[in-house]
Amino acid sequence: MIVEGQVHGGIVQGVGQALMEAAVYDKSTGQLTSGSYMDYTMPRADTVPSFKLGYKVTPCPHNPLGVKGCGEAGAIASPAAVMNAVHDALGPIGVKHVEMPATPLNVWQSIQGTHRAAAA
Repeated sequence: MIVEGQVHGGIVQGVGQALMEAAVYDKSTGQLTSGSYMDYTMPRADTVPSFKLGYKVTPCPHNPLGVKGCGEAGAIASPAAVMNAVHDALGPIGVKHVEMPATPLNVWQSIQGTHRAAAA
């Protein structure tokens, strides 16, 4: 139960990163402008689908107990999986890139061809 809770939390954290969370800073002052929950969206139980986990037990060979962390497992793969799904969905209409987070505005701008990648 603890492992599943950790992985669920990590998956939701990654989905939030891919679809909704965006720290926005003022370009001239560096001041965080999305510093409250009125301006910064985080995933909640009612904004993510229900999902089931599958796993395979593989003991760690580097310590005598065979234990290892588990919370990162969901957070590492979920942003990439979500963004790959977004790109797969929009590929047939010619969209090559959508900025993270893939908010409705970012997706719309990508579809319209007006979204510009941040300066490198």
